[in-house]
Amino acid sequence: MLYEHYKKHAELNHSIYFDGKNTTLGQVLDDHKDYFNKPPSYLLGIDSSYKVAKGKKLKVITAIQYLAPDKMVTSNTLCPNAERNGCSDACLKDSGRLGMMNSQRAMINRTLFYLYMNASYDRQLRYEIDKAYMTYGDDLAVRLNGTSDINYKDLVKDYPHIQFYDYTKNRNMMMKNKNKNHHYTFSGSMFSDYSIKELKQAVKDKLNIALAFNTANSKQDTLQIPHKLFGVELVSFDETDARFKDNQGSIGYLSRKGSSIKVRKQDDQEINNFFITSSNLDRIQALEIN
Repeated sequence: MLYEHYKKHAELNHSIYFDGKNTTLGQVLDDHKDYFNKPPSYLLGIDSSYKVAKGKKLKVITAIQYLAPDKMVTSNTLCPNAERNGCSDACLKDSGRLGMMNSQRAMINRTLFYLYMNASYDRQLRYEIDKAYMTYGDDLAVRLNGTSDINYKDLVKDYPHIQFYDYTKNRNMMMKNKNKNHHYTFSGSMFSDYSIKELKQAVKDKLNIALAFNTANSKQDTLQIPHKLFGVELVSFDETDARFKDNQGSIGYLSRKGSSIKVRKQDDQEINNFFITSSNLDRIQALEIN
């Protein structure tokens, strides 16, 4: 029984914010025993978010996987640089449908399957990739890290005929990537000296870079996204999620999802923030790239 297997191997006392309240992983398992006694019904969702589905206008069908991010269900993070980039709290896990209980439960189930039934997880993931390719052919793109930052290099290597893509905060993993069919976009942050140093190096190396701005482009938002940064004209990364279609060296902006104007106004006063805010915009514009 999967439930018993997870009860034996998972970190039952691990604190977790689930369905709007603080609890433990063990309690979530107990409260949803029948659900966690079954393997995930699917690992990959096909065009399962509004933004990802925008790829259809480019004839791209995206299969995306959403795991429980960072340390949501384990002390061993699934996003190695999340803490140093200050993005754990801002993660898409709390945005839109991913913030709903059913979606959270599904992410937890996939992650438990990945952590504690890895061989079965690998078989199911490969089966779903094969099935998706049989259905969509060369229109298919696969994004394995919708809410994680795991290195899937060995799996990707086995599918040279399929386009994979991800955002990553791990510049080193991005630089070492040898799979031509795996496109990475570096996710920049203004949170810490470390993240700023990594962002500067990414610009110097002319990597593709995504920058999230603390605005939803509403009438109440005051932050204005500049036309250029680092001498490069910014492009919208909100139009589609198909990052592998971007030109080499593109720097794009993302508007903030799943937030209230109250939260955005509070964060706009912060200099050390994952988002580009009114308070750190001058700082990023003044960064010297040499």
